Amino acid sequence: MKLKPLYLAITLGLTFSSQTTLADDTKQTSIEVITVKAPKLIHSETALAEGNLVMPDVADWLKTVPGANINKNGPITGIAQYRGMYGDRIAKSISGHQIISAGPNAMDAPLTYINPIMVDSVAVYRGIAPVNSGIDTLGGSVEVNLKRAAASEETIISGDMATSYNDINNASTLAANVNISGNNFGLLSYFSDQKGDDYNSANDQTVKSTQYDKQQYGIDLSYQVSNLSLGATWHHSKTNNSGTPALPMDIDYIESDRYNHDGEYETASLKFKWQLGLQDATHGMDNLSQRENTDPDKYRYNTAEAKTFDYKFEVISDALSFGIEGFSAEHNSTITNPENMMFKIINFNQVMDEKNSLYVQWQPQVNNSAYTLGFRAKHNNADADDVISSMAMMNQHVKALQDQFNASDKDVSETTYDIVLNSLNTIDNNHAITYAVAIKQRAASYQEHYLWMPMQSTGGLADGKTYVGDINLEPETAYQLDLGYNFESTSFAISPHIFYQKVDNYIQGTPSDNIHVKMVASMMGDENPLEFTNIDAKLYGADLNWHYKLSDSLKLSGIASYVRGTRSDLNDDLYRISPLNTRININYQLGDWQTDLALHAYSKQNNISEINNEKETAGYAVVDWQVDYFVTSGLVVRGGVNNLFNKHYSDHLAGTNRASGSEIAKGDKVPAMGRNLYIAMDYQF
Repeated sequence: MKLKPLYLAITLGLTFSSQTTLADDTKQTSIEVITVKAPKLIHSETALAEGNLVMPDVADWLKTVPGANINKNGPITGIAQYRGMYGDRIAKSISGHQIISAGPNAMDAPLTYINPIMVDSVAVYRGIAPVNSGIDTLGGSVEVNLKRAAASEETIISGDMATSYNDINNASTLAANVNISGNNFGLLSYFSDQKGDDYNSANDQTVKSTQYDKQQYGIDLSYQVSNLSLGATWHHSKTNNSGTPALPMDIDYIESDRYNHDGEYETASLKFKWQLGLQDATHGMDNLSQRENTDPDKYRYNTAEAKTFDYKFEVISDALSFGIEGFSAEHNSTITNPENMMFKIINFNQVMDEKNSLYVQWQPQVNNSAYTLGFRAKHNNADADDVISSMAMMNQHVKALQDQFNASDKDVSETTYDIVLNSLNTIDNNHAITYAVAIKQRAASYQEHYLWMPMQSTGGLADGKTYVGDINLEPETAYQLDLGYNFESTSFAISPHIFYQKVDNYIQGTPSDNIHVKMVASMMGDENPLEFTNIDAKLYGADLNWHYKLSDSLKLSGIASYVRGTRSDLNDDLYRISPLNTRININYQLGDWQTDLALHAYSKQNNISEINNEKETAGYAVVDWQVDYFVTSGLVVRGGVNNLFNKHYSDHLAGTNRASGSEIAKGDKVPAMGRNLYIAMDYQF
């Protein structure tokens, strides 16, 4: 597709104008937050910045946020992307708790640990995230706020039940939660069951390894009096037989238990908040049970485990806040062959990844200007035990890599810093200017440090390349700038931003010159293995959101996003960057009915990474349509069509197919769903 349809869509959107800037409170603040609200049983102000209970992955909600997107490795394996940054560069928290993936390839990405019906909102910090929004926020911050047990003096019972069905993959969702409160206590319990088969593309090709099967349930207990609130939660998540076509393996199972405690105590001048969390997750994955593999010698099963403890303590006054925050995680990963009991590779052995930090943040107001100035210091510790491979007995190159890693000093200790200034300058009731500057740092991930043998355990990069790590990697340092303009009137609002950041010591794979790495990778079918290396890079672009109220019953809204990422040391683009795109929505309301017609248009992406063998993708435009009928004040029935005109396309961030036995050739881009009809019901009492 040519660029013309995309430019036409953006032009039309700007002609009709519109955008809403959603903040987390009514007090003037220099921090802009886009809040994606869970679907409610009321008419929408805009279908943008609103979640969807029909699709199984909460990460999909990010596509309604300017500048945000997702790297989609599977139907329930979405990795958050913001302005070209993704993975560990973006802080992800669930009700304030740090969530760490058990799998080394992020099949259980943090946002997959969420039951959509339990989500109250997903908040994305626009531009440069403040220091209190997470430990490592170099690429941004995403905060998922779950529904919590509501305490009350009187006995009150309330709840929510939702169900949906998608015809393209015979997918169903059944979820419910119930809150019982009384005597200053509240108890919330929930469950969710999500299942789906492989879906078909618009060309009626079955896309193998796109099935999913996930169940979640848990309990939330709260106690609240005038100035004290306490909470305790337990969340259980179980995933079985779910595909990830862009990765070398599929999910056999993921099982996780999370235990959290939080509290808040308030005095006349201070607020004290604290959180403690414990997560125990195990994850099994293989390349044989859900995709074709006719060579038993290449059967692989990976068992991964992660145990994480996190904490956060904050003291907050009117303009000043102080906090300490951290986590400690232990990772293990063992690769075996079910048909060969002698085969064994210890991929990661008792890898310790620990971060402890403190921050201070000041939010003064001077006349018509609001500022947020913050500083965070982070102490990063990492270590790993020795590794083994059964292949070392027969292959001198494997043995050399094993011995070299085991003989090295694997203890890494370094201190990193973040400094952020955000400013909002109100010109009048309709106009405001924002700017933000920051210096932020991120220490290397455990995969980037300790991947000792050429593997694809890369935190979900999904480029088909094998990598090795480097224990001596330097932290990334980003110099960031964001400029924004806000206009808002009774019927129209628009908020464009431009941004630039220079990243020193950006961590990316570069061709390895280690002969042992090359020989082992060649044996695995990769003639050009990569090694995580420090390079220099820059990212720049612009994004906007808008809305226009034509009448009380007719509204237009939309977003547009552009980002470009390049290496500074040579002529190459950064890997897996979303192309120029826009989303425009028309919302019409009549009585108890509401309908939304949405256009999603993406430019072609030809700014691709040669080192990662990235493929170009064509531009496309698709239309979605949804109709809501509000039966009563507590019941809504929804029906709709995704990809109304059955357009065949591939999302650039969906990666390439790695599943054998599929109607999609290995190495081809994973195509998107064809036309999908769905129906859903949500009942709240």
